[in-house]
Amino acid sequence: MKILVSFSGGKDSQACLIQAAKQYGTDKIEAVFCDTGWEHPDTYQHIKDVCCQLGVKITILKSKYDFISLAVHKKRFPSTNARFCTSELKMKPMIDYVLSFKESCIIIQGIRAGESTARAAMEEECMYFKSYFQPNKKGKTENYRSKDVKKWCSQYDASVLRPIFNWSAQQVIDCILDAGQKPNPLYYRGFSRVGCFPCIMCRKREVLQLMKDEPMKQRLLDAEHIMRKKTERGSTFFPPTYIPRYACTNRKYPTVEDVFRYVTDKNATLDAFEPEGGYACMSMFHGLCE
Repeated sequence: MKILVSFSGGKDSQACLIQAAKQYGTDKIEAVFCDTGWEHPDTYQHIKDVCCQLGVKITILKSKYDFISLAVHKKRFPSTNARFCTSELKMKPMIDYVLSFKESCIIIQGIRAGESTARAAMEEECMYFKSYFQPNKKGKTENYRSKDVKKWCSQYDASVLRPIFNWSAQQVIDCILDAGQKPNPLYYRGFSRVGCFPCIMCRKREVLQLMKDEPMKQRLLDAEHIMRKKTERGSTFFPPTYIPRYACTNRKYPTVEDVFRYVTDKNATLDAFEPEGGYACMSMFHGLCE
């Protein structure tokens, strides 16, 4: 039986990989990384380093698209209400990979209930292809390669385990430190999301941090330029309400340049519900910076 650990390079999936290596043995598990083509160079290196240190095999999956080519194909960037990036760049490649097996498998995911209300509603254990057999709230079932999935499921089984579902963020950090490792270095710079970088849902204080990283700053500018050039109506990376309309050059929606200009303004209103000054590092977690 295959034992796969979904590894994004984030702290939760790193803790899951460490735990799986202890429980099953490093030779019995396989880390699986779905490369969106929109990751920070430090994340690629972190994934490589963690797997090397643990002695775990890493398999890298890729869609026929990367983040930019997918946005061009869709003629828009993803949004909180249209996260086709996750479906196309992560879910479908993983489904294709599982269907290539001629045996059952266990898929270990680093999902915690404490991350969000939506994740708290998930199950600690479930069938990986559950959405193909049980309708969602809208009464629909998953249809991507539906016939192949149902045929595969008639012979094999794919189970999902979420072993750190009830862990706190501090427990995750403790697990990583106890293993002699460190979390993704992007966390130390104040970024809360490290998978797919920068994320469409990044905070304004994170944009400020990103602006210190010239290649990443240019990546955003280039992405929007490509969209304007290759699609008739173009698309902006940030949502229409990301900054006040008065700060948008066209008074309708923000360009990347508008956002950069706004977050550096002394009168800018940044993120709510964060400590004053934002999280400049991960020092809120005990033991991490000692």
